[in-house]
Amino acid sequence: MPIVFVHGVGNHDEQQFELDASFRRRFFADFLLPAIGADPEQGMPLFPWWGRVGALPRWGRVCHPDAAEYLGSSGEASLLQELAAADPPATGWTENVVLDTARESVADAVDLLYSALDLEACDGEELNELAALAVPLASYCENDPDELFWEDVGDDLDLITAFVETAQRSDPELETLGGGGPLEGARKRLLEAAETMNSALGARPTRLVADGLRRLTDPVVHDYLGDVFAYLTLRGTRDCPGEIVSIVLHDLQQAADAAPDREPLVVVAHSMGGNIVYDIASYFAPELQIDVLVTVGSQPGLFAEFSAFPGVPRDLPKPGHGRVPARENVRTWINVVDRSDMLSYSAEPVFEGVQDVRYESGALWAHSAYFKQPNFHARLAKRVKAATT
Repeated sequence: MPIVFVHGVGNHDEQQFELDASFRRRFFADFLLPAIGADPEQGMPLFPWWGRVGALPRWGRVCHPDAAEYLGSSGEASLLQELAAADPPATGWTENVVLDTARESVADAVDLLYSALDLEACDGEELNELAALAVPLASYCENDPDELFWEDVGDDLDLITAFVETAQRSDPELETLGGGGPLEGARKRLLEAAETMNSALGARPTRLVADGLRRLTDPVVHDYLGDVFAYLTLRGTRDCPGEIVSIVLHDLQQAADAAPDREPLVVVAHSMGGNIVYDIASYFAPELQIDVLVTVGSQPGLFAEFSAFPGVPRDLPKPGHGRVPARENVRTWINVVDRSDMLSYSAEPVFEGVQDVRYESGALWAHSAYFKQPNFHARLAKRVKAATT
């Protein structure tokens, strides 16, 4: 069963893109492929990299008042580290952001840790351990999350140790991972993520939190606007598609053509990727059959409202036709909306044939967190399985 993942904005660095893609590809292999009965040995998901022709700031974002503070950083982990640096660093385990989160929701605590991982700092073995931990942790969160709260779980360090030990008990094969002891690399990186969050988010004055929020969101907004401008300017026409459209369309067609006996085509698109895929399905290649389209933290509803899609009639809404008609070449469309994500928009009020699904991450950096969270992948797999059976 072919799967194509279309990324969002800001993916301009090839090394960083490949690192993120390798981690996400492992999660798709462990969660999504088994849920839909696909064999990872027969072909892994395709990740078309359109960011290589996206927008790059010509002056290096100097228009931002604090540009020098985050130039060169990439990913939410680096941004959290910058936020931590805005105040004298916390000493010891004086705050326990992850444990406090776990008391309300163990699943949210697991996803919080994974969202704040600094993947660039991990070696291959550590990435493998972190990915291997994800499935048993997500399963544990769904089935029996109360067991963790023993008397000896008193801080984030204890909680992370309990997470690792719980995963090992549920999957004995995990004992064989890790050169410095069972899953020691994964444990170390999760502890670093917790320390960063405690320093950055624990007991901060309002002014620093507000400043941090801008520092967390401004790079995302800059990248989003830049890539949107680049896409709309260079999109091209149906007869002569632009380079971004061509890159994504090539992999979509390759996945569809490679499927034996016309297996269902599943497309997962993040942020601007959802707009590109809808543009392809409605205008550039309306003959392309997509069985399941999942847009995550995306903006097709916003683009349609402002007439940015040539495939959407400009006379809508009108009496008797309040929404954009459903696409016959898209059998199932699921749009994931997170209210914590400032770039996540509903689609169901604008389009027929789409279902908005709420996902509440509660993350400050929600827009880039989805595909690093084990429990998001577990829920996504269930939705896609239901749509393909």
